[in-house]
This record gives sequence, C-alpha cells and structure tokens, in this order.
Amino acid sequence: MARYSFIAEAGHQLEVPLATEPDKAAAQLKGRLEDLGLTHDHFQVSVKGSKVTVAGDAALQEQKEKILLALGNVIGVTEVEDRVEAGQEGLAPRFVTVHEGETLGDVALRVYDDPAAAKRLLAENHPVVTDANGIYPGLVLRAPA
Repeated sequence: MARYSFIAEAGHQLEVPLATEPDKAAAQLKGRLEDLGLTHDHFQVSVKGSKVTVAGDAALQEQKEKILLALGNVIGVTEVEDRVEAGQEGLAPRFVTVHEGETLGDVALRVYDDPAAAKRLLAENHPVVTDANGIYPGLVLRAPA
C-alpha cells in the first residue's frame, strides 16, 4: 500500500465538500472515475478528511496510475492511499507536479529533457488531461520513464 501527496487547492471541483460529506464525496469521486472510463463496479472509494482511499483491481499499471491521478487531482484532496491491485505489481508510478508558469512543454523539458515530449505527456495522462492548455500549477501528471 502506497500513499501519494497532492495539492489541496488544485484540481477538479466536486459538488459536495470532501471533509463535511465524505460518503457523498466518495460517490462523486467514483462517478468521476466511471465518467473517465477508468473503473468498474468493483472499485471502492472512501474519504476521510482530505485523504482518499481506493481499492480494487486494475488490468494495467497505466490504468491504476490514471485512477490515482483522477482522485488526487481534486480540490480538497491531499493524499491518495493506493490499495489497487494491478497486473504489473512492483512498478512504481512516476508523478510530477506542474509548477507555477509552466506549460506542458516546460514540464516535458524538465522531465524528459525534450519539450517535444509534451505530446507524450498529454497522451500518458488522457483522459484525466485532455488539452495541453488545460494544465495548471499543482496538477500532478504521470511521467513514465
């Protein structure tokens, strides 16, 4: 079980506050995963304060990482506890946080030493991120090696 940190002020806005209505927030988070096509009925999502816990089975490590990002990049979430089993156990995700003033090309330059790798970053983070102009400070992205 791993835990990943996120910036509480950055991300998708839920209809209900995370801390005051944890059951409704958990249902909305699970609905977000379903809307993004990242999950199935066997996933469990729970909320306690600013921490989200997700459990279930993912077919691939990529799906698991996108699930973690979809849950973590939500306003109010500071931590995601990963209890998702994936077929490629032992692989550790590589996440990077967008800094103030950075474009996707800047992130690609920082991570891959190649600004043209922005297209790769966009593809690696779809459907959580669908547009290179849709990034913002505090957003956490997948950056596979």
